[in-house]
Amino acid sequence: MLSDRKTKFNKRREENYIATIYVKVRHWLFWYGVYGFCNKSCNDEITLHSDPDQKDFLGYFELTTEPALKYLLDNELDQTDDQEYREEIEGFLSSQKDIQYSYIYPRNPNDIRDQVPHFAPMNENGHKPVYIDVWSKLSTSWDPDQIKLTVSILAKDFLYIGIDNVEFLEVPTLEETKISFQNDFIRK
Repeated sequence: MLSDRKTKFNKRREENYIATIYVKVRHWLFWYGVYGFCNKSCNDEITLHSDPDQKDFLGYFELTTEPALKYLLDNELDQTDDQEYREEIEGFLSSQKDIQYSYIYPRNPNDIRDQVPHFAPMNENGHKPVYIDVWSKLSTSWDPDQIKLTVSILAKDFLYIGIDNVEFLEVPTLEETKISFQNDFIRK
């Protein structure tokens, strides 16, 4: 009986385990900051995969630090039109939480097909979000180590899997990043 339970436990653990999660960072600004061409990014979008060929999609998340949230409140969100979202951000900023999630749910029938494939809270219509914001006080900016830490948390909170490693996909070289930075900012 004990060996049956142990076998079931080990099987369940294997099913909920991925050795490596692969991360693709969407924007060059992240790499510009990593390589020192500008300040490190405070807001990035990442896509997670369980394979380096990016065939097994795990999730898509927007990562936002505390300074970026404060900037949104002070400079971008309207007092009236964005009141509910502002209150949600203000609540997080004044809380003791290190991480909080904000969800955007399908707004029309076409959005329904874009619901996240992993665990996420459902809304009153029984839909999962199409977009998940991760708000973090763990760092004031994003670098590879902070993204790896956050991916480990996401693996636990949303994917219900254990992982040993986080690897970045499509990491540009210093020279590629320099050329892109010059094209985007210097030669205009």
